Formats: sequence, structure tokens, C-alpha cells
Amino acid sequence: MSSLLKILLIGFAVTLHLDTLAQTEAISFVHEKVAVLPSGKKVAVTFKERACKSGECREVDAGTWGMDGGVPRFVTEVFLVSINGNKFVIPEKFYKDFTNTYQLNVFEQKRRVVIELKGGEGAGAYTAHFMLGGMCGFERKVCGETCNEIWERTTWYNSFAYEADAQCKSGIR
Repeated sequence: MSSLLKILLIGFAVTLHLDTLAQTEAISFVHEKVAVLPSGKKVAVTFKERACKSGECREVDAGTWGMDGGVPRFVTEVFLVSINGNKFVIPEKFYKDFTNTYQLNVFEQKRRVVIELKGGEGAGAYTAHFMLGGMCGFERKVCGETCNEIWERTTWYNSFAYEADAQCKSGIR
């Protein structure tokens, strides 16, 4: 076999190995962006997952979105939102149950800011919508990949947590 052919074959084998390694080594999801919506609202979102520390993540059968059994590789560590510079509080318990996130979108629907998360795959796939109302509360809806039916709906309203909308004219009650 010629030297050139050997070099090409070795190069091909190394490339194939690196591609396979890249596909098996998952990367945690990070989103740090500011979106300017058609209404003019500036919505800054920071969403970060990190790899589970040794022994931190346990096997799940239910209660974690993005998994269909097994041990999660990632845990959601940060979910920060601000609208026009005002911090919008989303308590940790409303995002700690998401893993394997791969997409985050921000848009408006009926004058409300909506943050959409997509994650998982196959039977573990999910779409979550955080529909932010005023500065007093939000509604979280979780469904499958295509959102034909809502699997979980949570409404969180706490006028004490939000000083920016003291009268809570959020539409969420």
C-alpha cells in the first residue's frame, strides 16, 4: 500500500473516531441572550445547565423532564429573566426539573412574554412554556415535543415577590 494511501486512511480513521467521540460526549446547554420583542420589550434570559457532579444526580423514572428513565447527565443550575431591566423571579423549583435542554426561544403572545424551552428526545422529549404575566406571576405549561396536549400546568402568583407591579395587573390570578 502506498504511503499516501496509508496517510489518507489514518486521517479518515482519526476523523471518524473524533466525530464519534463528539457525538457521545454531550455538552451542557447554555443560553445567554437579550431578545427585543415586537412590542419593544427587552427580555434578557440566562439559562444554564451543568454536568452532574459525582453522585449528585440519581436515577429518575418520573419527575424530571427530558429523561425517560436513567441518570441525568445535566442539572439546570440557572434560569434568570429580566424584562426592560427589571428582574422577573422564577423560583428554582420551577426549572430544576428540566434536563437535556437543547433550545430556548423568547416571543410574545397576547402581550405576554413567553419563554419556550425544548429538551430531551424520543419519549423523554418536552416543550415547556413560561407565560409571564405582568411582573407578578407566570404560568408554566409542559407538554410533549409537538404540544398536542398539556401534561402539566402550574400557575404561580405571588404579589409579595414582585415590587415592580405592586398592583399585580398581570392577568394571572
